[in-house]
Amino acid sequence: MVFKDTVVSLTFDDGDADNYSVRSVLADNNLHATFYVVSGFTNSNGYMSDDQLRDLYNDGNEIGGHTLSHVKLSDVRGEELRREVCQDRSNLVAYGFEVTSFAYPFGHYDDESRQVVMDCGYGNARGVSDGPETVPPADVYGLRAMPYVVSDTRFPKMVRYVTEVEDAGGGWVIFVFHHVCDGCDQYAIKLEVFSKFAQWLGEQQSNGLVVKTVGEVVDGR
Repeated sequence: MVFKDTVVSLTFDDGDADNYSVRSVLADNNLHATFYVVSGFTNSNGYMSDDQLRDLYNDGNEIGGHTLSHVKLSDVRGEELRREVCQDRSNLVAYGFEVTSFAYPFGHYDDESRQVVMDCGYGNARGVSDGPETVPPADVYGLRAMPYVVSDTRFPKMVRYVTEVEDAGGGWVIFVFHHVCDGCDQYAIKLEVFSKFAQWLGEQQSNGLVVKTVGEVVDGR
């Protein structure tokens, strides 16, 4: 299949420790992903360390924000809301990352939280539904993603998400991953399945498929 107008972004939410297992898979297939990190969990049990995040970043992957403690932003107000969003970004910047992309925990946001994300210096924000997105997106603070990849999401279904968008005239296919493991969580993909999909994406780049981080797509790079 020849791709003319389709862009794919691979995004990982939360900064789970098992996400580090995809580092070599991405590099081997000339792919970069966006990792949305809950910085308050970094360096704690079950989550990646700042050194691991730095490895991913130095490979060309993007590090984005996902709040300080993974709160539903529509449940917090005022200074608490600002702290969750701004302090998260400040922590990531302090690690040495350029941080422009944000993901709303659980996909929930309202006018106030959206404004705070903008005020804290983010250039875009991703939800968790209503994809595929257009290029350029109609609303960079409400980026639309494909349905969560979960434990029973198979390789053919992920391929179909991409090919169906191309068949429909093109667009931006944003994948949302959480854990990478075999049966450890409902919101998980097996490393074997992700590796197979990454290899397919890597091969399709020679057929015109574009794979970029969220920040690269929004910035027009």
